[in-house]
Amino acid sequence: MGSSVSRGASKVDCDTNGISWKGSDSTVAEESNNSNKSIGIQWQGHIRYYSYASKGDIDSDLADLQKHINNDRFEMLYLYKTPLSEYQWTNSVFFHVFVIFYTNTSEGGFWWSLEKRKKVLILQMSRDFEDVRSKIEGEYRISRKNAWYWEPQFIIRDSSWELFVDLYDFLIIDTDQTNVRYHFAEESCKTFAKIVFDKVATNKKWYYII
Repeated sequence: MGSSVSRGASKVDCDTNGISWKGSDSTVAEESNNSNKSIGIQWQGHIRYYSYASKGDIDSDLADLQKHINNDRFEMLYLYKTPLSEYQWTNSVFFHVFVIFYTNTSEGGFWWSLEKRKKVLILQMSRDFEDVRSKIEGEYRISRKNAWYWEPQFIIRDSSWELFVDLYDFLIIDTDQTNVRYHFAEESCKTFAKIVFDKVATNKKWYYII
């Protein structure tokens, strides 16, 4: 796998076949509250991968990811949501949504999350469900001071028999999701989550109000 690597003080990104790597000891770059390219957000055009089981080595982590993509099959998937702002009183309409998958392999079980942010798609992997549910690239989705009121909330779940590689091909090749820029109304996290859930779920579809 060819790659171009850029190294910062605390961040390593490795672009390879539409995926970039971010090690578990990296800091998280803050995203602007603005939501689309018309107001200055630059869509990065790839999937950023974050492993909580990182070996700290780019090539090793990407090789592990490639192995999972080629060999794993999803058994369960879930949708969870968080408020767009921790100062909301309700998240019944305005919320961020993300997908969680479970794969059971010969090496044991793995939990994955996949979501659309304002600048990039983010894929996470861990052996611990709480890592992918409660955190984004190593940081808590909800600050601990507001965790008493907000925690990621369950929306829907279903079983699955979808191959990881089929979802990857669907997102990267068939629908070209890495080049679909974020737009709050038309191409948001909700739009992306619905595309993924409806593709992977065995029995259910997800419907939401814009």
